[in-house]
Amino acid sequence: MKNTFLDKLLHRIDRVGSDDLQNYLQQLAREKGFLETIFNTLQEGILVIDPEGRILYLNHAVEDLLGIPGEEALQQPVSRYLRGIPWAALLAEKQILNRDLEVSYPQRRHLNLSCVPLGEPDAEAGRPSRPRPNAGGEGGFVLIFRDLTLAREETRETIESEKLGALTLLAAGVAHELGNPLNSLNIHLQLLERDLRRLDAFKNPDTKESWQVLQSEIARLDTIIANFLRAVRPTSPQLKLENVNALIAESVAFLKPEIDDRDMLVETDLDPSAPALLLDRDQIKQAFYNLIKNAVQAMKTGGILRIVSERDDTHLILSFIDRGTGISSDRITRLFEPYFTTKASGTGLGLLIVRRIVRDHGGEMQIESHEGRGTTVRILLPLPERRVRLLTAGEPSPTKEKK
Repeated sequence: MKNTFLDKLLHRIDRVGSDDLQNYLQQLAREKGFLETIFNTLQEGILVIDPEGRILYLNHAVEDLLGIPGEEALQQPVSRYLRGIPWAALLAEKQILNRDLEVSYPQRRHLNLSCVPLGEPDAEAGRPSRPRPNAGGEGGFVLIFRDLTLAREETRETIESEKLGALTLLAAGVAHELGNPLNSLNIHLQLLERDLRRLDAFKNPDTKESWQVLQSEIARLDTIIANFLRAVRPTSPQLKLENVNALIAESVAFLKPEIDDRDMLVETDLDPSAPALLLDRDQIKQAFYNLIKNAVQAMKTGGILRIVSERDDTHLILSFIDRGTGISSDRITRLFEPYFTTKASGTGLGLLIVRRIVRDHGGEMQIESHEGRGTTVRILLPLPERRVRLLTAGEPSPTKEKK
């Protein structure tokens, strides 16, 4: 750039003594180091390219955001590290660019990129002029990257919370409307029972069997509504130390008739040394029921479901592994949307409820699926000694990290 301290120095270099020249160079080095220190403390990634798109400068933040290997990237084309942008047209036309990006390396992140041309200061207007290509290195760009991952995650969680709140209100209304006729049916069923007993109608086996079916089905409807409300309504878990292996065994036993009816096999590989965890017994079993039923319904007759438990330093990890139809990549991102389902008769609420239960326990869910090869759902539950942990200075809060 013209009219800079360095330009003035170069114009009068023949009149500068060696001592003055050394002082000037030291001053330049200090200023360069000062500016680099400032740029490297910025959370925004800064990257400068020349008119041909070669990298001239990058700060530490952009190295972390894009996985660019520091000084090794200097003089390398920016297109090598940032694909999907029409660099040739951008550089030729000196366009100002602002767009959102999703990168998958070194971590999956959402970024905003601002790409601004570099030009000479306009002395009259007091602002950068339009760059002139190939004019003493002018015509390059400064690229500014802002990490939007956390903001997007918080927005998504807020939207999901609002959806779940709306779902809860709807569920409460539906349950109330269903509860009234059910109560009426139950009262009239008792009156009918009294009349039938007075007429000795129960001596007829068919009448008695029909009566028992009616009584059983009304009781089942009442239980379904109660369980649905308990699963959907936000309630604080009643935490007690529970044996997870025992809860899994109880859940499998409860669903055994459905599993046997489909001629399926459930294999368990549970860590016998797994510690007891602070859990709400009923809520966690509800989560297990949903995951086992999903896996069973995703497989053909004769399929095998594996349930595996293992532990790391902070969590007990439960994996539910089926070899069913799997889920396509365009659908897997929608699994936690209310009412979205991949099954013809599904409600689209099961996984949403499961994740809400797991998160209420301080845990998290992970889903991996390959279309045609099956699905693995992992539940990560915090170990008791890891539920509270002091953070060292500068360490990010686990609730703010990518999950």
